[in-house]
Amino acid sequence: MIDLDMDTKRSLALGFLKSNIAGVLATSSREGKPHASVVYYTCDDDFSIYFATLISSRKYTAIKAHPNAAFVVGTLNIPQTLQIEGMVTELHANDEALGKKLPDLLQRLTSNSKYFAPITKMDPSDIVVMWLQPKWIRWADYATSESGNEHVSTEISPQQSFLDS
Repeated sequence: MIDLDMDTKRSLALGFLKSNIAGVLATSSREGKPHASVVYYTCDDDFSIYFATLISSRKYTAIKAHPNAAFVVGTLNIPQTLQIEGMVTELHANDEALGKKLPDLLQRLTSNSKYFAPITKMDPSDIVVMWLQPKWIRWADYATSESGNEHVSTEISPQQSFLDS
């Protein structure tokens, strides 16, 4: 079994997040009912998640009622998963992050040469970009553990930028 230091685990987790384009966002309605949906996303070096949704969607309504959300990306071929919890806010035209992340997000939404993400077929005036700011992150890498669950899961501090470590 390989015992990796925190900087290496953080780097692996961030690389995993950046190498994927879709994850599951979990929210809860005003009444507390759970809701989960797949979203295309882009991210930054602080594990922030940026995704688009429709103002008319259940997801948007739930986020407005309860901005705390959970997000997960996982793969089966190499058993790894990244779980993020945090606050979701809507980005507006004057937000610097919107200008930086919108091109990446649009590229991901249209990256499939045959099928574009469904949101690209919707009324553009109904589309908003959201930002999930991480408060808690857990990286689980089952591929590096020979047996058991020791050294599988690692909590990663969202406050410490990868570039600062």
